Amino acid sequence: MELKQFLLQLRLDPSALWLIIALPLLGAFICGVFGRMLGRANVYLVACAAVAGSFLLSLSAFLSVSPLEASQAVSMENAFSSGSIRYAFGYDFGTWFSAGTFRVNFGLLVDHLSGTLLLVITGVGFLIHLYSTSYMSHDDGYWRYFAYLNLFVAAMLTLVLADNLVLLFVGWEGVGMASYLLIGFWYSDTAKAWAGRKAFVTNRIGDFAFLIATFLIILLVSAFNTQATGPNFSMVGGAPDTAQVRFREGLQMKGPVSFQGLEVMANALHVTAEKAQGGLSLESPISEGPLQGRTFGGVLTVAMLLFLLGAAGKSAQFPLYVWLPDAMAGPTPVSALIHAATMVTAGVYLFSRMSFLLVLSPTAMVTVAIIGTITSLLAALIAFAQDDIKKVLAYSTVSQLGIMFMGVGMGIFWAAVLHLVTHAFFKACLFLGAGSVMHGNADETDIKKLGGVRREMKHTWFTFLVATLAITGIVPLSGFFSKDAIFHGIHHNHLHGYEWASSAIYYVGLLIAACTAFYMSRVYLLTFEGKRSPEAKIPHAHESDWRMTAPLWILAGLSVVALVQALPLMPGRGGVMQPVMENFLGPVFSSAERIAARGGEVALDHSVPSIADYLKAWLVALAGGAAAGFMYLKFFPSRVGQPAPAFARGVRRFTQNKFYVDEAYEFLVIRPVKNVSAILYKLVDTLLIDTVAVRGTAWVTARVGSALRYVQTGDAQAYAAVMALALLGGAVYALILVMK
Repeated sequence: MELKQFLLQLRLDPSALWLIIALPLLGAFICGVFGRMLGRANVYLVACAAVAGSFLLSLSAFLSVSPLEASQAVSMENAFSSGSIRYAFGYDFGTWFSAGTFRVNFGLLVDHLSGTLLLVITGVGFLIHLYSTSYMSHDDGYWRYFAYLNLFVAAMLTLVLADNLVLLFVGWEGVGMASYLLIGFWYSDTAKAWAGRKAFVTNRIGDFAFLIATFLIILLVSAFNTQATGPNFSMVGGAPDTAQVRFREGLQMKGPVSFQGLEVMANALHVTAEKAQGGLSLESPISEGPLQGRTFGGVLTVAMLLFLLGAAGKSAQFPLYVWLPDAMAGPTPVSALIHAATMVTAGVYLFSRMSFLLVLSPTAMVTVAIIGTITSLLAALIAFAQDDIKKVLAYSTVSQLGIMFMGVGMGIFWAAVLHLVTHAFFKACLFLGAGSVMHGNADETDIKKLGGVRREMKHTWFTFLVATLAITGIVPLSGFFSKDAIFHGIHHNHLHGYEWASSAIYYVGLLIAACTAFYMSRVYLLTFEGKRSPEAKIPHAHESDWRMTAPLWILAGLSVVALVQALPLMPGRGGVMQPVMENFLGPVFSSAERIAARGGEVALDHSVPSIADYLKAWLVALAGGAAAGFMYLKFFPSRVGQPAPAFARGVRRFTQNKFYVDEAYEFLVIRPVKNVSAILYKLVDTLLIDTVAVRGTAWVTARVGSALRYVQTGDAQAYAAVMALALLGGAVYALILVMK
């Protein structure tokens, strides 16, 4: 009873949600403006305290929506329907901006999905801040670094807490700007500055697609509001006419981009005309406006595909993944923050938040899954031949994000979010472990020039090993269960018209899992096992201090205990036990599951993997790891001094150069754009604007002025004579007109 009362007292007031964002934002301001005056220790204190305070507030918000008993659950009013939203609370701070009938409110929302992400962002973010106090202890730009780091966290928190698409886009752009600042942090190095610029430009492509998708959603909601009838709202709750009135009141109160309103619309749109019973369906044409003649389903699919392009930019999916490996130019803790806890998870969160819209379009779903599959396999194959420890981990992130997109695309949303969480733990541990290895080996990043680090950096070695086993998929670590939950769902979920996708994507997923085990085992073996390379920069490595090793131990521990979230410990449908995370996220994805079941376009399976499924996944991981062990502990050492076959050298070179994707972009996109820009510069800017328009106008004005100068004599009598002649001429002209 005392524990219950204590937890109830910890509940955060909804009106204080803004403080979760404000604290790191204030920390960024103080460090950025006053950092040099405050000194190194005070900057460390301000930056870490800001994120720690945000974590405590996030924990309070999480406990508010996650009570020990259902009777203590909080709920909030739904502005768009008569029902309430359980296990959620938020606060609307009023109109942010409006134009005509369009309006956007500044509203924040916490439910089980955003609450989970809040803890990951602030918790892992704090550990990275603590780690950075040691890693950046000798950098003169420490105050600028921590200001950017705090800004990054504030932007990601804005993205997660937003209750509408426009405010989410503000956080979306904020993390893009902060990543540009952090990736190019050492801007005096041209290569690092270009890496930041590459990330910024690539993300702008996706952001433009996000904007167009948002505009389409606004037009879609407007058309739905105009054309919807009572039968559409029979599935929303309450009397249909009353529900329709409530929906329109919600639009006037909160605008068309609120997630609450979009969820009500998704529930009100029927899949086919037969099931619509007189109301609108996805097959219905839009009767007026810019989208006139298009069907609701067609516009929704296009919008979802544009959101996918936006997510491909932020979450580094094909074809916009090319910026993420170059993001290694920033300090290593930045890589951990970008790859693990913040920016790259934004796309997965976006589709999870709008799952109720995604399940209305099997075409969009299968496209998301296919893009994720292509990205994951491509990145895994590229990681095979990379020798830079941070580059291997970067491509590993791209590959793991692809697995999450595979899960989202096939409708296994809760497993995708679970893998997002577990990945945040073990990938942050891996990146920070890589930073510790670099710190103790004179900034050496080439894994072939290390070796034997295990004996001299025991804390870094053990935590890196745990994280490697987790991402590889070894029982009983969290990565095994979260990854297998995705693959099991992919295999058993089915999309109408794309039934082939389930098996095809599943078996490619098993291949990706084997590849992951291979390249991660390779990194571990070459870095920590064997003898120290004679090419190492220093003869002996040294362990990092406690501020770097303590976060490693915490993250390694979380990589283990997070497995509980995947275990079937909660009672579910029909008395069948559910995984903890599936049960926990059930309220968030209930609309998506209800829409999928009603429409029949997506068949979602809720079974739990069997022992045979687990055994298959475990054997796949063991096979990949065993192959790496054989290759790098026995085969290659036995062939030292022998030249590799020409074919093998060619394949390695092709893979090491990342399949020449960057070169293809240079040839197909960048160079043509540069050439067209050069032509337009010479023709339009230089010739038409500068020469004809600007200089031509000046030349004509000067010539006319020179001619008129001779008329200006300064003689008053001459001026009077001219005026008299002009008056006489005017009088004669008037007389002629009168006579006619």
